[in-house]
Amino acid sequence: MIGMIPNRAIPKLNNPIILKTMKKLIIILFVLSGLSSQAQNTKIAVLKQFLTDIIKIDGKELDQQQPIISINEIAKTKAEKTIEINSENIGQALLDAMNYKHCLISVDGHTLVRVVSFKDSSPSGAWRTAMPLCKGYIQKSGVLYEKKDYLKNLIGRPDSQIRTMYLFN
Repeated sequence: MIGMIPNRAIPKLNNPIILKTMKKLIIILFVLSGLSSQAQNTKIAVLKQFLTDIIKIDGKELDQQQPIISINEIAKTKAEKTIEINSENIGQALLDAMNYKHCLISVDGHTLVRVVSFKDSSPSGAWRTAMPLCKGYIQKSGVLYEKKDYLKNLIGRPDSQIRTMYLFN
């Protein structure tokens, strides 16, 4: 009898308490999966609204988990000008951006911002230029956080991340 489990240790599935507990767990799982799906749809809707006057996006085009990556691909094809920005060229890129109606900047697949005002700016020592006021979204652990701040505080310090500026008229 070594290694065998006694019958009394195995709960019976027709036990009303166990059945009730299992039903609750199943309901909780369905609710959580529905909330997760709803959160993804909300994320897509928020980003579509954020870009509504710049790029028309069909929600089906966007990756549910990382929509900013999908937006980067769409922006590449629809922008009048695309510039990969770094500490060497950001000053000139921002000057160029003043000649366009919309300026969108992306950092890898996690940050998407648009310039709100070139007149309201703040100097940046790390970037060695004045950085305009922007608003946008940063995705961390799958959650979008809305931010409004100077560009330097939204895109971070110069490093190996890919920062791309998309210019639209």
